[in-house]
Amino acid sequence: MKILVIKFRNIGDVLLASPLLSRLRATHERAEIHMLVKSGTEAVVAGHPVLARVWVLPRREAGESALGHLRRQWAFARALRRERFDIVFNTTEGDRGIIFAFLSGARRRIGYLKPGDKWWRRWMLTEPHVWRGERRHNVYRNLMLLPPAAEAFPVSVTCPWDEADWRAVASRLEAAGWRPEQPLVHVHPVSRWFFKCWPDERMAAAIDHLQIERGARVVLTSGPDVRERERLAAIAACCHRPPLDLGGRLSLKEVAALSAHSRLFFGVDTAPMHMAAAVGTPVVALFGPSGVFEWGPWPNGARAGADPYPARNGVQAAGPHVAIQKAWECVPCGRDGCDGSKESRCLDELAVEEVLPHIDRALQLASSRD
Repeated sequence: MKILVIKFRNIGDVLLASPLLSRLRATHERAEIHMLVKSGTEAVVAGHPVLARVWVLPRREAGESALGHLRRQWAFARALRRERFDIVFNTTEGDRGIIFAFLSGARRRIGYLKPGDKWWRRWMLTEPHVWRGERRHNVYRNLMLLPPAAEAFPVSVTCPWDEADWRAVASRLEAAGWRPEQPLVHVHPVSRWFFKCWPDERMAAAIDHLQIERGARVVLTSGPDVRERERLAAIAACCHRPPLDLGGRLSLKEVAALSAHSRLFFGVDTAPMHMAAAVGTPVVALFGPSGVFEWGPWPNGARAGADPYPARNGVQAAGPHVAIQKAWECVPCGRDGCDGSKESRCLDELAVEEVLPHIDRALQLASSRD
């Protein structure tokens, strides 16, 4: 049997589909499992122990015509079809995933539809699941495409990296002045969406607390985007003791390796938060408009069926992780800032004093495990 899992979303979404891959191996021991993702997201599943291959959807190249891009995608679809997949799981409601599931030629095409969806989308799936906006973590949203298990099973997110990734990170850290005996704390304070970010001076205050009061060596990361790196530099400039800045300089696997060698991850609701949780590092994460019940850092080993973050908002802990969010009636709103303003009051008004005790507690627990 050959199985294809399609996830056409962002890095964090792809990572949170890894428990579905593991569960498919448990229920189909001899199956050959493949995954199809967007370009730029493949690194977080490349090397997953159950995957025979990761397929990457061709992106449109600079200067490429729409027709030329369509021809390349058609050739890609034909290559998929030659694999003769038996089952395809499309894990999102987007048109592209449904279309590629259909073009794969698989006999069974399982995926999500929206209530009252278009006829042609219903026709392209043989086993549609209608998503009605249930309040479930995205890890479960992927697993719900499978038949219910007779017994609860442990669910873990997998983020592969290797020692070569860590050696590359360690080399950069040592060149910047880090000594191996210094405990590391990985801080990822930015997102491509700034309405998910904490004010710079408050993030700097937390970084100073970690370095001056707790004796940790803070390493900052960000994506390669110029705006993210500029904001990272602004945060570092507010610090009394400069942290190590690796913003935009690490691959995704190197980010995972950094987290794996850190005592704590502190940051905002981003893909690196999920990566840190996946490699077993305690996470303290700040949430604004997003629902923790959908996107909170997953506690590996949690039993299937139990919601790790059952509350609508407020501070919630699951395993070694803590998600901090205002307990306001409007939170989470799921919008790009208050009334679409690109600024989130629930983060802008989150005080440093509300955050530091959770950082301290997480560090103490991490130290007790050493």
